[in-house]
Amino acid sequence: MRYITEEESLEILKPLIEKESFIKFHGHGPYPHRGLGEGVYKFIINIMSLDLLISIMEHPKVYNVYYTAAAPGPGKGMTGISMNYRVYVKYYPITE
Repeated sequence: MRYITEEESLEILKPLIEKESFIKFHGHGPYPHRGLGEGVYKFIINIMSLDLLISIMEHPKVYNVYYTAAAPGPGKGMTGISMNYRVYVKYYPITE
């Protein structure tokens, strides 16, 4: 058994995110948080889409998706008062 790699996670997520040209995606990387366990990757987007969340959740390698609002840096949000979203994707372990 092994966990999905960062490259494999990006290969899954990138085509789903790129369906909407106005969604800005950055900060993809592992998120080894003690509460979520292994096989979790996070990324940041400038706007949340329910369709995007559902698309990610429906992928057969995805166990669950979590997100939280985060204050964007100067000039990074959609508007002056909008939030960015940190999205955490937990994958199933891979059995080979």
